Amino acid sequence: MTITQVDFFGWRTHPFADTQTKFTTSFLATQDQKLVRQGLSLLSLAKSFALTGDSGLGKTTLISQVIHQLDSHHYLPLLLAYGGLNRSAVLRTLAEQLGVDPSGRAPLLIKLQKHFRELREQPSAPFPIIFIDDAHYLERETLLDLCALLSLPGKGTAAAAMVLIGHPALTQCLKLHIMAPVRTRITATFPMEPLDESSCLAFLKHRLDLAKAPQDLFDREALNLLASTSRGNRRELVNLATLALEEAFVQQQKTIGVQLLLSLPRFDSE
Repeated sequence: MTITQVDFFGWRTHPFADTQTKFTTSFLATQDQKLVRQGLSLLSLAKSFALTGDSGLGKTTLISQVIHQLDSHHYLPLLLAYGGLNRSAVLRTLAEQLGVDPSGRAPLLIKLQKHFRELREQPSAPFPIIFIDDAHYLERETLLDLCALLSLPGKGTAAAAMVLIGHPALTQCLKLHIMAPVRTRITATFPMEPLDESSCLAFLKHRLDLAKAPQDLFDREALNLLASTSRGNRRELVNLATLALEEAFVQQQKTIGVQLLLSLPRFDSE
């Protein structure tokens, strides 16, 4: 009979699996909760903003919380999961989500502008918010197209808001003189910082509790080493903990200590 990790460790589910939404989106450090509040406040005013940070810090997780907290009766989130699409593909993706027919001779940008205008003319229609992940890959012309969707021509009021999520290079890009038409439509750029050590430990505890994992799965020193080695990068923290559990299962150790962690190549290279 094959013994699984569930049997061996006695948890309900793997604490670092990426397959359950509650695991991947439910933890926010205090610093991140502040960013969520600020973002929601700006969106309530129809203002656009950007969120920047290194890969693995949890930008997508944070934005998921923002979207989750938006009232679906008042807001219509439109998500572009990858900003590296070309100009026409970005517009087509938006059209798909809005149910706008991209065929015909009229430029798709004009069709989308008309659709947004018609939405705003309906008192009960939700306010569109365009979320673009990996926005540092967006071409300037694509950003200008998106900006053209944000206001109602001749009325001076907002047709939609936009949230750009990307690498810190996005901040530098927006500072360029040529990007002024985009930059001036972004009310704020929020930098996302790595988790501090106490937040790393809280994150690990949160995941272990959700999984109903044994309290002694990691000893205290091992948890501290995971937190310091990850340098506050949430994705790295999950990867390190996952590798540690794989090795513990191979070695048939029910409690992970510092010695086991240091035997892993990932730690040895630090």
